[in-house]
Amino acid sequence: MTAESDSTSKLRAWGQLVRLPNVFTVVADVSGAFLLINRGPQPASRFVCVVLAGISLYWAGMVLNDVFDIERDRGQRPGRPLPSGSIPIGQAKIAGWSLLVLGVVLAAVSGQIPSDRSPVSWVPAAVGVSLALMIVAYDGPLKKTFLAPAAMGCCRVLSFLLGASPGIGGWVAAAGLPADGLLFPKFVIAIALGFGVYIMGITTIARNEAVGGPSPDLYRGLLFTMIGAAVLAFAPQTAVGNFNWQISPRGEFPILIGMIAFPVTLRGLRLVNEPTAEKIQTLVRVGILTLIPLAAAFAFLGAGPVWGLLVFSLVVPAIMLARQFRVT
Repeated sequence: MTAESDSTSKLRAWGQLVRLPNVFTVVADVSGAFLLINRGPQPASRFVCVVLAGISLYWAGMVLNDVFDIERDRGQRPGRPLPSGSIPIGQAKIAGWSLLVLGVVLAAVSGQIPSDRSPVSWVPAAVGVSLALMIVAYDGPLKKTFLAPAAMGCCRVLSFLLGASPGIGGWVAAAGLPADGLLFPKFVIAIALGFGVYIMGITTIARNEAVGGPSPDLYRGLLFTMIGAAVLAFAPQTAVGNFNWQISPRGEFPILIGMIAFPVTLRGLRLVNEPTAEKIQTLVRVGILTLIPLAAAFAFLGAGPVWGLLVFSLVVPAIMLARQFRVT
């Protein structure tokens, strides 16, 4: 094997370890939240910093997931990068914990960058620390418990709040709204919860992806997924005050979310009748990648169609890479 091919093989192994296609879902939900609150990618330095924070924390979670699962994977998935030896376990540990710390640092920095639009804030740091702790809790003690899907949902809640956090102070001040004793306006929390419940449903369905067959998890997961999509559709209507939304939150927006979520719901209903492992895996893959157009809808709502389409365009590399790397 040549040095070039060995290097390519190593990069591919790292791509498998971090589940490369999925990172675009994180870029999408962090970007969608930032664009919703700031009505655009300004200030650019905060935008870039918080997106990089989201990527770092997500990759940390993926790497540490396999670090914690190394013994199980040696028996059940020996072809994964760590049990196969493609990536030494020591390197994975260093990378995972380093990315976790880097993500928290970048989150903190994103709130301290000077901006005319929003005051400096430690809210992004607080969200980053909370997300890091939840990642470790899911990868470690919670993954094998009934709380695992809820923990994964919490990670998505915090991921969306991370994207919203650098500009939330300026948004609240500009709108002249009270914070109601909360770090975020209620409608932002509602949107984040919608993403969390949606991904909790997908995670619940995924618990049977290896073996397939009928399971109450399929029914529960589909129900959670549909509830999450419904919350996303109507959450902007909970905003208090008159805002210059780019699309009507009471008219076109719920329809848009419904159109995005419909293929996932339809696949789920069909899956109930034929719950093979292959169909479950396909639904999970589609459900995860659907996070991108869902996030794009919120970018559209806050920043307009151009930014909505740019976020939506992330589905292209995500789908292309999903053909080469596992999503789950």
